[in-house]
Amino acid sequence: MNRFAMSKALLILGLLLPAVNIMAQTKKTAEPKLAAPTVKTGKGGYEITVNLHGWAGKKFYLGYYFGDKQYLRDSAQADKTGKVVFKGDATLEGGIYMMATYEKNLMFDFVVTEQVFTLDTDTADFIGTMKVKNSYENEIFFDYTKLTSIKGREAMRIEGLIKEAREKKDTATERIQTQEYRKITSELADYRKNLVAKHPTTLLSKIFRIMTDIEVPDAPRDEKGIITDSSFQYKYYKAHYFDNFDWADERIVRTPVFHNKFENYITKVTLQSPECIIASADYVLKQAAAGKENFKYCLYWITNHYETSTYMGHDKVFVHMVDNYYAKGKAFWIDETLLFKMKDRADKLRYNLIGVNGKNLNMIDTNGIYHSLYNMKGKYTLLIFWDANCGKCKEEMPKLVKLYEELNANKKQNYFDVFSVSVTPDANDWVKYLRDKKFKWVNVYDPTNETNFRNFYDIYSTPVLFLMDQNKKIIAKRIGVEQLKDFIQDYDSGKIKYSETCPD
Repeated sequence: MNRFAMSKALLILGLLLPAVNIMAQTKKTAEPKLAAPTVKTGKGGYEITVNLHGWAGKKFYLGYYFGDKQYLRDSAQADKTGKVVFKGDATLEGGIYMMATYEKNLMFDFVVTEQVFTLDTDTADFIGTMKVKNSYENEIFFDYTKLTSIKGREAMRIEGLIKEAREKKDTATERIQTQEYRKITSELADYRKNLVAKHPTTLLSKIFRIMTDIEVPDAPRDEKGIITDSSFQYKYYKAHYFDNFDWADERIVRTPVFHNKFENYITKVTLQSPECIIASADYVLKQAAAGKENFKYCLYWITNHYETSTYMGHDKVFVHMVDNYYAKGKAFWIDETLLFKMKDRADKLRYNLIGVNGKNLNMIDTNGIYHSLYNMKGKYTLLIFWDANCGKCKEEMPKLVKLYEELNANKKQNYFDVFSVSVTPDANDWVKYLRDKKFKWVNVYDPTNETNFRNFYDIYSTPVLFLMDQNKKIIAKRIGVEQLKDFIQDYDSGKIKYSETCPD
């Protein structure tokens, strides 16, 4: 992003608050299932009065930001004077809230810290005519949004002049107008800086601090000027990424800036190996524990994101979250039924994670002879679960035959073994299929699941493939046959390595 574009991005409303429809359910507590924060009850509750001059008799919503989504908390109807009162017995959690039409179109944002206050505005210009009563936080908030509204219009005018100058190749005018544009962004930056200094405890100040990027120093150099640590700046940035977060303030998760910064750290700043993700997750959750609402959201998001990840090996993160947080009672807001389901899911995954030794299987072939998975001697063993009546399996098996012959060609002993487990409901269909195809590898089944293979290898569909090394450590899982050759070559060459620790 060039400097002009970056200045423009920082300028837009200053807060980057999205003027979009509220994409949420109408229930007052419709938050993520695993992290649903409880409403903090308290004496007095809340009473937010909004005088909307020129909009009498209409219905409106009170909504709020939570992580990367917006949710509805309350609704009310304006009287004949345009007065709208949102009122409840429970104390509202602090954060950025919004006023929206009954069509769920955003009108304006405001701050909830105080529980009883009044906003007075005109529909012709919500921000420009806004007056605040009994809310210190909103006085500061709307002073800033009024400024950004004025500066924003001016910036758009200048942007048009810059575009026009470029089209005319008028470099002198373009240069002058670009300087004017930068002057506006500089004024806003100074305003934000002064606001943070004068009102450090306000939510707006904490939002500005979250939005501020960490300044990374130059990497150290030796006496010859050569950089002594090429990863210094990355490590510094990662270590100081959350320096501007006030984790103890539970309002920050209810702002439109929290989620993106948090997600960026977990999914972009952090190397996406399971070990690195787990290390970063533990670090973030340790910080977030200072504020229960922040902790709930972070734990929920990390757990859900990596349980549903399509990247091989990321299920290890889910198991770690369940074992170290949910099972230990740290997710105190979830009920026993959900906890049981999560622990059960983790148990089905823990035995077939990348890097663990797969459970041994002793199964019989079509002649009733037992074969053991651990007796396979090849450098690599493919454990495949398949169904003779499965269409996808019928597509994969001819590919596997070709790969098996190719990898084992000109080898004195098997380089690539296959331990093929049938889960065909009717064994006769399996036997007939084998008679027709005459596979050269080990073909077995366990019709009564005596080996408990369905749980140990999480078999709920077919085909499912696990690639193991000579010691039966799982090095790849749930991949297609067409991916196996390249994977094995990369593993042989050292391009793919597994580590129990994070390299950064």
